[in-house]
Amino acid sequence: MKHWEGKKVMVTRDDEYTSRLYGTIQYWDESKNRLILQPGAINVLLNDILYIKELEQLPQELESSAAELNHIGYVMKLPVQFDNAILFGSQVMIWQGDRLVELQAKIIKHDHQQVFLGNGRILRKSDYRFIVRSLRGC
Repeated sequence: MKHWEGKKVMVTRDDEYTSRLYGTIQYWDESKNRLILQPGAINVLLNDILYIKELEQLPQELESSAAELNHIGYVMKLPVQFDNAILFGSQVMIWQGDRLVELQAKIIKHDHQQVFLGNGRILRKSDYRFIVRSLRGC
């Protein structure tokens, strides 16, 4: 089973919910009948494993590629990110090229092409970058 070490996997567990764990197998500990998944050093007993499937990319890697990190927050690209900014009343910085258009805008609604701001402005998503401010490292 050592051939699994270092591989990105989905581990399906044989529990009440048939839960799935995603990560990279750090090592296979046959003496303690378990494997260790990263990140988080998750111990999974071998008896609890229904099956293991190798993945090209982990779901957490896919999510991070959807939101581009910058030093202030995240560049919003997906509709759900705009929905969350509206739901939580997040402050959004709006840039057009290298020019700051709005420092602390509130988005009240959006569709596929446009964003509607609390001050009445309507902006096209394709013409601007919307950066949701975030508190990271808390």
